[in-house]
Amino acid sequence: MRKLIVLAVFFTSVIVSNTYGQEGFAVKAGLNNVSVKVDTGDDFFGSISDSELGFYLGGSYNFVASEEFDIEPSVLFSFVDDLTSLYIPVMAKYKINNFNIQAGPQINYLLEDLPDGEFGLDIAFGGGYQIDDNWFVEARYGFQISRGGDFGDVVDINTLTFGAGYRFN
Repeated sequence: MRKLIVLAVFFTSVIVSNTYGQEGFAVKAGLNNVSVKVDTGDDFFGSISDSELGFYLGGSYNFVASEEFDIEPSVLFSFVDDLTSLYIPVMAKYKINNFNIQAGPQINYLLEDLPDGEFGLDIAFGGGYQIDDNWFVEARYGFQISRGGDFGDVVDINTLTFGAGYRFN
């Protein structure tokens, strides 16, 4: 399953890069807030939730699909106190002047030493603003729709990010 997800992201990137014009690589960094909700399985305690602030950094490549649409796969490392993760979002971006609306799938992989449930799949959505030809800001919310293994039955991980980036044209 893991290999299949990685191959799907790779082939999507290759197909898009060979079909449409390229805009360029970007570096990104910002703040993220990761919320974790754990179902205890106990009627008395119900569930326990916590939220922690951290930061992320990474890179992306923006593919211009048309005048209105871009596709942007990214690789982002998230550093939160007890939950270091790798995120691989593939965002479709609808452009309205300098603004864009983003939505798409996001793979997340927990880099902590966990026995099971490292891989998760999120749906992410948000928006961005292109300040000039190179600089941009964006905000995104990703909510978990599935997580592998027994871990996924009891844990729900969602992420809110605010960041800025620089695109090399």
